[in-house]
Order: sequence, then structure tokens, then C-alpha cells
Amino acid sequence: MSPVSFILIGLFAALLLWFLIEKRRRKIHPVIGGIDRTVSLAHSQKIELYSNSFSHCSRKARLVLSELGLETKHHAIDLIETGWYQTISPAYLKVNPSGLVPTLVHDGHPVYESDDILTYAASIAEPDAPKLVPEDAALLERMNTWLNFCSISSDDALAGMQDKAGSCIPGLTLPMFVSTIRYIPLRNILIGFLFHFDKKRPALFTMSKLLGLRRMMSQKPIRKMMHASRDYMRAHLNTLNDALNAQDGDWILGEQYSLADVTLACLLLRLDETGWLAWFEQVGEIDAVTAYYSRLKQRPAWSAAITAHAHPIVEKSERDLAAAVTADSSLSVLIYGETNSASAF
Repeated sequence: MSPVSFILIGLFAALLLWFLIEKRRRKIHPVIGGIDRTVSLAHSQKIELYSNSFSHCSRKARLVLSELGLETKHHAIDLIETGWYQTISPAYLKVNPSGLVPTLVHDGHPVYESDDILTYAASIAEPDAPKLVPEDAALLERMNTWLNFCSISSDDALAGMQDKAGSCIPGLTLPMFVSTIRYIPLRNILIGFLFHFDKKRPALFTMSKLLGLRRMMSQKPIRKMMHASRDYMRAHLNTLNDALNAQDGDWILGEQYSLADVTLACLLLRLDETGWLAWFEQVGEIDAVTAYYSRLKQRPAWSAAITAHAHPIVEKSERDLAAAVTADSSLSVLIYGETNSASAF
């Protein structure tokens, strides 16, 4: 065997060994929502939150903690859209073996799944904290209906678009995803093919990196999924608008601000930053939704939970997307569709 062949075989063996070790260190398994008292994690504060600045579900968790006035130590965790696959790093998988954000840690015990985090946070708030969960049974049922309306399944994010506004969010976020990826090195994206549990994500992000915004939005399967999400969301916003008009108070349950308002606030934020909210305002009469969103943003908790955690890549991508569709009307039509011929289910 020649020296060169020996070196090449040695390099291949070393790379294979590295991959097998890293794969073993990144084992992923599902978790059950709620607190897991069998797990104890290192912590320096009573309440700590691992979240991502752009993650829809992370924003809900930060907002509820801020509304409740719970002193929290924040750990910023990257998704590929904000830099790299930190959620599947060995360090983070010790916090949440499912590789998902957010994760709340209370007295060292992890609390999984964003909607479970909302209700758990409300349960540990101080007695004088705002009551985000109504005591009245009828109001509680209505709140839970709105929480389900905004929920996104961890198993299939697009499931149930016809019934849930939350399921429309991934499809409507696609233009922003493509805009963020231009700032992410390709090598960081490709690591996902080795270790990410959902290979469709690195495939989508690699395609986005190589094709860019216009060519990605020109792909018929992409547009079909995005526009189905659009049409269902338009119907959902009409439902929300009607519900708000039927209320006497400022919030979705009336006078009481609740967990339902927290999750609706984050849903409207995603529509706002992606340009969809402005589009829906053009094609329909959702004045009550517009006014409601304005009230939500004026709450002190918004600044602490949302504005203070802004990410530079997300901010640049939002500006890039807005500038691109403003400068090119044909791109705007590719993404959003014609405002004078919009359909809705």
C-alpha cells in the first residue's frame, strides 16, 4: 500500500469515527409536554428559559413570563435561521432531548412544549401576578379553544390548516426563511444532513441558499403550500375579527387579558414581520384585528419579551423581504398573490 493510500484510509477512518461519536452524542427522542421532575439540570436561577429569538413558540414563552413578572434567566439558542443548529448540539440535547425550543427550567426541572410552558408558568406565578387563566369555566373553555386555534403540532407543523391558524404559520414564514438563509454559511446548513432529525429542513434551507428568494418562490410546490396557508389564514383572521367585534373589552375574552392573547400576539407578529398582515389588511376588512394587534404591542411585556430579544439576522431579513417586494411587483405577486383576486375558503 502506498503512503498516500495509507493516509487517505486513515483520514476516512478518522472521519467515520468522528461521525459515529458525534451521532451518538446527539441522540434525539420525543418528550412529553409539562414538567419532568425525574430530570435535574444545572441552573443558577429558579426560573430559566432556553429560547430562540425568531421561534414562534419561543416568543410565546418569553411573553408569558414577562406578563407574569417572573424573574427569568434567558439562554439564547440558535436555530439555523439565526446561525446554526444549536438545538441539536450535545449541550442543548441534555436540556431538551427532542431538540426543540423553547424549554423552561424551574428549580432545575425542564418543562417541555410551549403551550404546556404557558400554563405551567401561570401556575407558579406569585399570588399578586396578573391572572392569565380565567377561573370562570366558560371563559376557560374559550381560552383553551383559542390556544388550540393557534397551536402548531411538533409532529406535523402543517397539519390541520383548515381548523388552526397556527398550522398556517410555517407556510407563510417561507419567504422570511429564505431571506434569513442568505446570511447563513452553507457549511452550517449542510451539517443538518449529518445530524438533524428532520432531513427535509436542511434540504429546504440548502435549496433556499442556492436558489435565492425569487427562484424559490417560483417553485410550484412552494407556492401551492404557501397560498393554501394564505387562504386558510385569511378565513381564520375573519373569524378572529368577528370574535373581537363581539367582545366588550380589549382582549379576546373581553376584559381579561389571558394566555389566549399571548399566543394570538405572537401569531400576529409573525404575520406582521413577513408582510402578510399588511396584505390581509388590503384584501379584507379586519380592522378589529389591526386595532387588537396595536393594543398588544403597547403592553410593557412586549418590549421586554419581543423587542429586547430581537436578532440582527431576523431584522435584516425582514427589511430585505420588504424592500424586495416593494421594488419588484412581480415578486410580490409570486409570494402574496393578486390583491384584487384573492381567494379564501
